[in-house]
Amino acid sequence: MVNRFYNKLIYKVFNGRCWLCGSASFMPIDLCQDCEADLPWLESHCARCALPLASHEKYSECGRCISKPPVFSQCLTALRYDFPVDRLIAGFKHRGKLGYGLVLAQLWLNTVGGDIDTAPDLLVPVPIHWRRRWQRGFNQATVLANHWSKALEIPVCHALTHPRATAPQQELSAAMRQKNIKHAFAFIPGSPIRGKHVAVVDDVVTTTATANTVAAILARNGARQIDIWCLARTP
Repeated sequence: MVNRFYNKLIYKVFNGRCWLCGSASFMPIDLCQDCEADLPWLESHCARCALPLASHEKYSECGRCISKPPVFSQCLTALRYDFPVDRLIAGFKHRGKLGYGLVLAQLWLNTVGGDIDTAPDLLVPVPIHWRRRWQRGFNQATVLANHWSKALEIPVCHALTHPRATAPQQELSAAMRQKNIKHAFAFIPGSPIRGKHVAVVDDVVTTTATANTVAAILARNGARQIDIWCLARTP
């Protein structure tokens, strides 16, 4: 509470700058109120995978989740992967703009974070291959997991590894995504997830191929419940 108070005071005195329009934010994050209000907020969506739905279907499950339920219990996110969120996430991942990712992570805390019914025991970031991590200098999922871990006092557990290099998922169709990540992830023996409620952390969920694959690995190794936490969901 004390840190939060001083953060707000600092922004009021020194005027944080909005990442989108460049004006003074007067907010404890680098985003002004007008730009925040104009973001593509996720409204009606599937209660299971968070796929955006028509307004009359608010919080029901989508057809795919009904016909073939995913391994994970729910996907928690606040935004649609649309302009300008897509630009912020691209800058975060591919241009090293960590501030972009942390602004979105804080928005997630301000919206979704307060609605968590049961907090997970562990946060498990989706790993990336060592070569991609070397190119970027960081794993975006780990950055998010560390931010949420500190705010919510939930430990991070690196229970997964990415031993096989794969093509970027955003360049592939849904069927090719599933094939691309087959055998791409592996469980790290000894990771303390048995009997635990786990939240898998990633930046974007698109087809749920990655989310479902890593959830299945964690389930096979004893996780009691698996949720997905991400910044944005693709329409």
